[in-house]
Amino acid sequence: MDIDHFKQYNDTYGHQAGDKVLENIGKTLKSSLKRGSDFAFRLGGEEFGIIFSDLNESESSIFANLVRKNIEKLQIEHKNNSASSYVTASMGLIVQKEKDILSDDEIYKLADDALYQAKESGRNRVVLSN
Repeated sequence: MDIDHFKQYNDTYGHQAGDKVLENIGKTLKSSLKRGSDFAFRLGGEEFGIIFSDLNESESSIFANLVRKNIEKLQIEHKNNSASSYVTASMGLIVQKEKDILSDDEIYKLADDALYQAKESGRNRVVLSN
C-alpha cells in the first residue's frame, strides 16, 4: 500500500507532519491486525505492507478495505488529495495459497502491479491482483 499523494502532503504540511502521519498509519495498521501471525511493516517512504493468512479472496478484500477505511477514519486533513479531503491509501492485494507461491519477488511484483492499478483508477481503493 501507498499513502495517496504523500509528497504533496509533505510539501503542504511539512516533513514533521508527514512523519506523524507515518506513525499514525503504522499504529492503525497494527491495531487493524487481529492475529499473532499477521504482520504489518513499512517498506520505505510512504509504502507499507501487510502479510496475513487463512482468508479467502472475499475475506481478504473485506479485510483490506477495512484497513483502508481505518486510515481514512483518522481524518487527517490532506487538502491536496484527489481522492478525499483526508489522508488515504491505495492498496494492491494478492491472495495465494502457500503451495502456489513462487517467490517473494513474484508476490511483491503482483501486489505492486495491483497497487498501481488502484492509483490509476482513482486512489483510496483496493485492487485485487488477477
